[in-house]
Amino acid sequence: MANPIRQKEIDERVGKFADKFWGAFQMTENGRVKSTILLYSFCLCWVLLALYGGCFTLFTPWLENLLQGLPVGLITVIEALVPAAAGTAVAQLVWLLPGDKRLLPAAYIWLALLLLACLIALIIMMGLESMGLILQFFGMFVLAPLALGLGASLLAYYLYWKKRPPAGDPARPWKRQ
Repeated sequence: MANPIRQKEIDERVGKFADKFWGAFQMTENGRVKSTILLYSFCLCWVLLALYGGCFTLFTPWLENLLQGLPVGLITVIEALVPAAAGTAVAQLVWLLPGDKRLLPAAYIWLALLLLACLIALIIMMGLESMGLILQFFGMFVLAPLALGLGASLLAYYLYWKKRPPAGDPARPWKRQ
């Protein structure tokens, strides 16, 4: 039997966390979103999804004709990596935009969460007997773009973060860096 006092403490912690998380999506008194990075990155993840979908739509028929006669495993790898690399290259153009540089890595994290939810939903709907087909589909159309895109955006953000100028301490303006 569970301890009702302990359960109440856990429920309060979960409730506080949920309120804090969902509070980031609420509006402030002046009508602005509290966390613009969450909102903008969520919207950008849908743009990335459309971008990768377009790249796979454009490149797959062309690659299919070009790679005829090669081993199936090699064709699968090339058909996964070429559109993913093209989509990642186009997505990296977001770095040229002014604004918060955390936007692209955050969008890829949103994309990973959405695609994980889709994977779980597919497994539930299609059953465990179709697991091989589901994983092959996700490996080709999801894992390659997500790994390349998230890796490239995190690397670019790390390099940006590493060479940014050090912030001065506003409490001690007399202290020089």
